[in-house]
Amino acid sequence: MSGADAREKMAAGARLVQIYTGLIHRGPALIREVVAALQNNELR
Repeated sequence: MSGADAREKMAAGARLVQIYTGLIHRGPALIREVVAALQNNELR
């Protein structure tokens, strides 16, 4: 449902995350949020 959720799942070892439900509730801006959260995580 958020970029932070995706980052948390990836940090726990996930290779993919499903965002379909998040897209329904939050709209396409969620994609940018997830990408930004994952990019910020890589910089650390």
